[in-house]
Amino acid sequence: MLRPAYLSKKLTPPVPTKDGGTLRTIQEACEYMAAIGEERELRRHWQHVRKLILDEEAHVLAVSWQLRLAILKDAKFDVTASPSRTDVNQTEPKAQP
Repeated sequence: MLRPAYLSKKLTPPVPTKDGGTLRTIQEACEYMAAIGEERELRRHWQHVRKLILDEEAHVLAVSWQLRLAILKDAKFDVTASPSRTDVNQTEPKAQP
């Protein structure tokens, strides 16, 4: 059983999906994975995410990016809810010449 402190860790950044809202914690990622169905769950990219989560030693950033990659591979990533590169660049300070 996974520790509650680990399950409550925040994904960085949150992961928007087309079929499950936005995943913000490892707990929400686990719940999402439990609901995706056996066919998707058995895919190698989901097995990798599961292994990282069960390890509990994996850094939350690694879990976040592997989860994002798995959702992208299944074409379930909601790009409309994710900040674009131009949005990110607008918030970064401009380099001084």
